[in-house]
Amino acid sequence: MFVASRSLRASAISRTITKERSEANRLMEQIVEDLKTKGTEFVIPGRDSFARQESAKVFEKLVACGVKSEFLLDANTKNASLFKTVVSQPAVSFEIIETLVNVGYVTFEDAIRLLAIFPSDLLRHGAASITSNIEALSASGISTPRSIASAIKRCPPLLFARDPQEMQRLAHEIGGFFSKKQASHLISRCPQILLKPIEEIEEKYEYIFYQMGVESEDVAECIGWIDELSLDDMVDRHRFLLATGKFTTPDPKRPQIRLENPKLRRILDSNEEDFAVNVARVTMEEWVVYKALRVKETINEQKERKFDRVKPSKRKAYERRHKEKRELAEHVFDVSAV
Repeated sequence: MFVASRSLRASAISRTITKERSEANRLMEQIVEDLKTKGTEFVIPGRDSFARQESAKVFEKLVACGVKSEFLLDANTKNASLFKTVVSQPAVSFEIIETLVNVGYVTFEDAIRLLAIFPSDLLRHGAASITSNIEALSASGISTPRSIASAIKRCPPLLFARDPQEMQRLAHEIGGFFSKKQASHLISRCPQILLKPIEEIEEKYEYIFYQMGVESEDVAECIGWIDELSLDDMVDRHRFLLATGKFTTPDPKRPQIRLENPKLRRILDSNEEDFAVNVARVTMEEWVVYKALRVKETINEQKERKFDRVKPSKRKAYERRHKEKRELAEHVFDVSAV
């Protein structure tokens, strides 16, 4: 009786595998037919060949993991490179998909979409390197499964475009400007910051903090400075608001000024028209004319740094020195910097 029961179970499993394999082969043949009607001709190995069986296994496993056959058919016929990748490198393709799901916390469908868009990049780096990059995201402050998946979907090049140690180093540098909570919040909202040159991030932050007088907590809530605007664009907006009287450089003795100024995210996250009309309170034409004049000025200016740089490691000393200068009595002359 026991032997018969085991035999029945084995027979049922065998039938299931045969059914799944048959469905996988049918699916592959349907993809080939659909691609042919779109002008792309594929020749795949025969059903009994080892190469065909290996390719079919990928589709079998994906269907077994809950991916609908309709989704696989649609994804592969819309993107022939995906089908080519899976058929030509089945084992590696599935390993990458599985890594994105298990380590990157994305769905199987999202993992397939990523492989369809970045096949050469993901295959070239492989599952081990992709895992290292995802672990670097976690070490950089993007630590929850949901935030990791969100970062990957918003900025897929994080999986392969930069050395993981470089990403962690940049996150450490960003931590020199913000509190741990602020840095984590900013990186989670705008994960592509981890792909930026550190010099660019430092220079933009320093202008906002030291020249505009905006506090770190407000900078962390703004994302336009990261990749929407260049430093020149930021300087133009700041100077224009100063010229129109809509922004006043904060004074420690007059804290209310900081409250009266528009928030940094209104200044830098707004599109051109919104900035001109609703922040600067001028017409779009006036803003366009100002920018044109600024371009001419920039061309005529010598290439020099727009403001004094302050490295993160020197920030405390910088703030202390400026605080001491403010606190000096009028009759005291500070010659320590001479």
